[in-house]
Amino acid sequence: MKKLQKLLGSTLKEQVILAPFTTFNIGGPADYFFEARTCDDIARAVMVAREMHLPFFILGGGSKILVGDKGFRGQVIRNLTHAIVIKGAKGAITGGIKTGSVYVEADSGVPFNLLVRFTIEEGLHGLEMHLGLPGSVGGAAYMNSKWMNPPSYVGDVLFQARILTQENEIQIVPKEQVHRSKDIILSVVFELQQGDKNILWKTANKSIEYRKNTQPQAERTAGCVFKNITQAEAIIAQTPDHTTSSGYLIDHAGCKDMVVGGAKVSSTHANFIVNTGNATALDVLQLIRSIAERVQKHFGVTLQEEIIKIGEF
Repeated sequence: MKKLQKLLGSTLKEQVILAPFTTFNIGGPADYFFEARTCDDIARAVMVAREMHLPFFILGGGSKILVGDKGFRGQVIRNLTHAIVIKGAKGAITGGIKTGSVYVEADSGVPFNLLVRFTIEEGLHGLEMHLGLPGSVGGAAYMNSKWMNPPSYVGDVLFQARILTQENEIQIVPKEQVHRSKDIILSVVFELQQGDKNILWKTANKSIEYRKNTQPQAERTAGCVFKNITQAEAIIAQTPDHTTSSGYLIDHAGCKDMVVGGAKVSSTHANFIVNTGNATALDVLQLIRSIAERVQKHFGVTLQEEIIKIGEF
């Protein structure tokens, strides 16, 4: 602890409960907890952890993760970086109308919803359909988050990213290299197009309304638990209409409203597990296993988890 404080400063804390920092509101204590407010803070904290051979985890918006009840043995770096800047543009003005690309850079810790609202207000098209997506810019870019109505990926407009490599080098890489498992995303540049702000807000509000009607709201959940299956898997298993939707398979395997302890399959969307108030990580794990077993038995499909497990269970 003394060595970490010397290298990172007195704001480093010990034995911080992680549950309040996750959308599941589940999880035990981190041995060490550091809040990074700049990209330099993140890079420094990661390099210190690597130098000391200390396990570390970077915590963004807290969605898509399940933290173990026993917590995390090592250092959690909470990503509170917050800068959003317009880096530049290319294009032309024809008949008084701007055309071409605008490049927006956001720190990896920026809440994704904040970035979406910023781009809409600037009249920039490309992210408006993702309004309502939980989590941070770094998490959305790393996982290439998807929206279903209409289908679109965050990666569709990702241009490049600034990363910290495993060799502790800071590099600018194209979007194709953003998903390296061991590289740390510091900031992301998106390539967006000029658009009409009023039209963009209409699209964004339609997305919010669709989320309200199809996903649990104001509940403690990590988001979709399982990945959708591939088209090839759907054909081999002969799912109804060759559906690839894990939510459909879970629902029609009779899993909706299943309960284990304080964890429950959402009655709104079967691919969401809800913490009803006192769920433990073990409750969630047991429910995940039960869901997977039922879907395997009913459809012959092996579901792959989308949420990431962190720490000791």
